[in-house]
Amino acid sequence: RILSKVLDSYSDMQAKVRFATSNDPWSPSGAAMNKLLKLHITRKYWFIKIMKMIDKRLNDHGKNWRHV
Repeated sequence: RILSKVLDSYSDMQAKVRFATSNDPWSPSGAAMNKLLKLHITRKYWFIKIMKMIDKRLNDHGKNWRHV
């Protein structure tokens, strides 16, 4: 995942959203979700970026059906 983050040039925030919506069979940690919540609440700019990434993940198909 680290290599993917570098190659796809995801920001730190986008990487956090991707981690929280990964295909892993377990849910993200409360700490990871709390970091996203704090970004979302403190800055409108981050809220828009987070929602764009979540929208992208919601619209994934095929093998990525578990992203959200």
